[in-house]
Parts: sequence; structure tokens; C-alpha cells
Amino acid sequence: MILDAGEVLFDSPIVLDNTRSADEYKARNIIKGYEEIGCNAINIGGYELAGGVKFLQSIMDSTDIPFISANLRNKSTGKLFTDPYVIVDREPFRVGVIGLTSLIKDGNKFIVMDDIYISGKKYMKEIRKKADIVIMLVNADRKEKQVLQDEFKDADYIVISRDIARTKQGQPHQKNVTPVFCPGKQGKYMAFMEMDITNTDSPYVDVSYYNKLIQNSERRIANYQKKNPDIPLKELYSENQAVYRQIVTLEKQLVDAKNKIAKARNKIEFELIPMNRKITDDPKMLSFVDSILVKDKQLRGSSFLPHNDLNHHNHNHHIKKK
Repeated sequence: MILDAGEVLFDSPIVLDNTRSADEYKARNIIKGYEEIGCNAINIGGYELAGGVKFLQSIMDSTDIPFISANLRNKSTGKLFTDPYVIVDREPFRVGVIGLTSLIKDGNKFIVMDDIYISGKKYMKEIRKKADIVIMLVNADRKEKQVLQDEFKDADYIVISRDIARTKQGQPHQKNVTPVFCPGKQGKYMAFMEMDITNTDSPYVDVSYYNKLIQNSERRIANYQKKNPDIPLKELYSENQAVYRQIVTLEKQLVDAKNKIAKARNKIEFELIPMNRKITDDPKMLSFVDSILVKDKQLRGSSFLPHNDLNHHNHNHHIKKK
């Protein structure tokens, strides 16, 4: 699955008149790029409305990609602006995806932003009856992270956009607390989460944390062994009790981490992939992006290419499930 937690169309809350044609052109083609790679859902974030409600609606009407929001309503009708969630079938499971934002600017003439917690809980009850796994896409400030975890304990995962603090790979998750992932801003990283699920009623084990623990333990043990590769490690440090105890601890960590992975029925692995030149370009997509940037340059009437070009602007929140 490919999901976007919000703020993909524009990179600021306001589109200026002198750049509108270029900004709207790029936004339309970002969606075309998403169509090409197969995006499953986009959460409407604060910047999605930078070009106005009519422009956003025209984008939504032009694509089969679902734009979702559980807490944005049409001010004139009182009805939800779009669907609050989508259900994505990934046999044998059904994945529910809810969209929320708390970052719509005050004074919008056409859109009402309801409380994200009241709206989120309302649709959480509904979607839980239909889906095996629930993912919340939330456009919110970093200060909301703890509250999101407290309020949405029934969610399986929460992905945040706008927050500049990226989730560190391999960090431990608290027990009985919904994991929150943030890939940062400006599309510099793609959040990749691989899920290997055998039983949705069993706990989910973050193997990225245990893999990091294994790597660190093995590296430190190997460094201790460098003193003399020909002598068994514990014999080597038998007279240095401080190091000896550290080695015993590392060996136990290593065994425990491997056992955790081996016994896990549901495994998840989180990775932040830098969207840099090390990634091999797909020739077709590269040609598409280059042509958009050329046209964007022409529309802006300048030789200046935006720092956040289309290739790096697409912040895919990519979730792959085995």
C-alpha cells in the first residue's frame, strides 16, 4: 500500500497569485505521479487547501485516488467534505485508513474543521467493525503525538505529517501504546513499513528494534574480541570483571532479541528511506518528472528551480504487507 498523511499538493499554506499557475500545474502532476505508482489514499492536510476549495475539489474529481478526511465538513451543507476513511483489501486482511487534520487555517469560508479526537473516535468505532488493521493518517503538530496515542488506543498505527522530527529507526515502542511514525517534512524521506502478519489477534513485534539491538550487540562483542581473536572471549576478559559482565549482558541481549524475532507471529519493520541520488531512477518516471520541472520553470518565468522539486516533494508513506 502507498499512503500519504497529508500536505502533498503544496508546500505552504498560501498560493501566491504570481506563482499560482506553476503551483497548480505542479500539484496536478504530483497526483498524476501518484496515479502512476498506485497511491491508495491521501489525507487532506492543511496545505491541500492552499489553492482553494474549488481547486482541491477539481483535483479530487480528476483522480481515482481517494482523498479522505474524517473531520472536515462543508460549511454550507454541514456534510463531510469527503469520505472519512477507506478500506483497502489486502487478502486475507482488510486495512482501514482514517484521515484527520488539525492544521486548517482559521477563517476558511467553505470548510469547517471539527475536533480531530471526537471525529476520529466516531469513525474508529465504525471502521473497527469492517477492518482487521486500522491506520490513522494525521496532519498535526508534533505536540499532538502523545495525545494522539492516548486518545486513539484502538488504532494499530498512526502516521503524522507536518512534524519535522523524524521517527528514529529501531527505537523501542512502548507496550500497549499505539506506535506513531513520522517521516518528516518536504518529502526528503519515504517511510517504509513492512508487515508480515499471520494472526491479527496476536501482538505485533517491531523487528526493526530487535534487529538494531542484534547489530549493536554483535558489533560490540566483535570489538572486544579484536584484542586477541585466538582466545575465547570470556577467557580473554576473565580477570576484568567489568568487561566480563558487559559481555555476558551483550550475549544475553543477543539471544533474547533473536528469540523475540523467531517467536513473533506478526512482524513489522520500519525504515526511513532518504529520497536522494542513491535511489535508482525509473527511466519513465524520471522523464516525466524532468518534463514537469521544465514546464514549472517556464511558468515561473525564471531559471530558478525550486529546492523541493517534484522528485523530492512526493512524500510517500509506503506500507507494504506480506
